[in-house]
Amino acid sequence: MPKKINLVLFKPDTPRFKILDSYQEVIASLHWGFDALGYQCSFTTNAIDRSCQNIFFGWLPAIQSGLIDEFPADTILYNLEQYSMVNMKQYKLLEIVAERFQIWDYSLGNVRRWNELNPKFPAYYAKVSFAPSLMKIAPSESEDIDILYIGCAGPIRAESLITTCSTISRHSLVTLSNIWDKQRDDFIARSKLVLNVRSEHPMFRIFEIVRVSYYLANRKAVVCELVPQLEIEEDLRNLLRFVPREDMGAACDDLILNPEKRKAYADECFEAFRRRDVRDVIKGFFD
Repeated sequence: MPKKINLVLFKPDTPRFKILDSYQEVIASLHWGFDALGYQCSFTTNAIDRSCQNIFFGWLPAIQSGLIDEFPADTILYNLEQYSMVNMKQYKLLEIVAERFQIWDYSLGNVRRWNELNPKFPAYYAKVSFAPSLMKIAPSESEDIDILYIGCAGPIRAESLITTCSTISRHSLVTLSNIWDKQRDDFIARSKLVLNVRSEHPMFRIFEIVRVSYYLANRKAVVCELVPQLEIEEDLRNLLRFVPREDMGAACDDLILNPEKRKAYADECFEAFRRRDVRDVIKGFFD
C-alpha cells in the first residue's frame, strides 16, 4: 500500500495569518504530485492526521504557539522562510527543530544553514516545482493592466516601484497586497507583465521563487529586480529578466510595447519551469 501523506497548513483564523495563504500553491503542487504517484494524500488546516505522515506548512508560528509536542516524530517540516544570510545557531528554537524533525526546504542556501546545525536528518532540498494544478488562470481577452505588483509595498519596495514607473509614466501600474484566490487571479489575467521587487528585509536575499513560480505556471511575463547577493537557482538565472532597479522601467517598456516578444518570453519561462516536475521532488526523497 502507498504511504499515506497529509499536507497540513497552520493558519489561525485571524487577519495576521492570512499571509500564510501564500503557501497554497506549493501545497497544491505537492498534492497533485502525491496523487499522480499513487499515494493517498489529504490536506488539512490546523489539524494533524496521525494515520498519515504529515508535511507541515506554517510550522514556525505553530511551534511559537507552543504546539511542538503535538507533532508526531515522523513529521516533515516544509520551510519557506529565509535563513541563508543568518547564523541559525543563534536561534535555539531552530536548533531544537533540527534535532527533532526532518526539514524540507525550498532553498539550497537555507539547506546549507540547516545542515550547519548538525540536524537529526540532513535537510532535503524540496525545490518549488511545477504541477498542472497550478495552471488556473485563463488568458484574458483584454490585458488592460500594463504592470502588476503583488506583495507588501513598504518603503524599499515602494521606491523600486516609483523608480520603475517614473520612466514609463504612460503605462498603468496596479499593486495588490494580501489578495488571494480568484480575486488575485483575475488581476493576474488582466496584466501584461508582473513585477518582482526586492524584499524589505536587508537579510532576505533568496529570490522569491514561491511567488514568481505561479506567474510562470500561468504564462505571465515577469521582470525581476536584481540586487547584490541575490540567490537565484541556476535554471532561472539566465532565463528570467533580472535587472537593476534603474533599468526596470526600460525592461518593462520593452515587453509592454512588444506583444510577440512578451509572449515568447512568457512561453519560454513556462516551458523551463514545467521541466521542474514536482514528482521528481517527491521521488527524490521517498524512493
